[in-house]
Amino acid sequence: MPKNNNRYQLLDDLDLSNSVSVEDRANLKFNLYLRSREIKQIVFYLEKVMLKKKSERDSFINENRSIIESLMKIFVESSNLTLEGMQLDQESVQLSMQLAVDLRKSISLINALLYSGIGLAS
Repeated sequence: MPKNNNRYQLLDDLDLSNSVSVEDRANLKFNLYLRSREIKQIVFYLEKVMLKKKSERDSFINENRSIIESLMKIFVESSNLTLEGMQLDQESVQLSMQLAVDLRKSISLINALLYSGIGLAS
């Protein structure tokens, strides 16, 4: 009798069938596309802020702390959406990967803005 491997048992327990409806797939692709565009716009504006003098950046942070906190929530939601897209077809995977790249850029800019290029310890 073959030895039971936990990794294979886990794969057997996961429902990896493509039981997602065509409408759900289309909605997910559309959401991935929209979120990617949204993140690109955030990156664009953060890059503009990064070009300002340090005193202006500090002022921006103080005046817009709630907006920055909202951005962080968007990043978390977007990262979850990215994972959902990885489970579908090739186009969804590509959209998910683009969104992940855009998220990485935006998080790097937020780190640079908030921590003056020091970055976060992880």
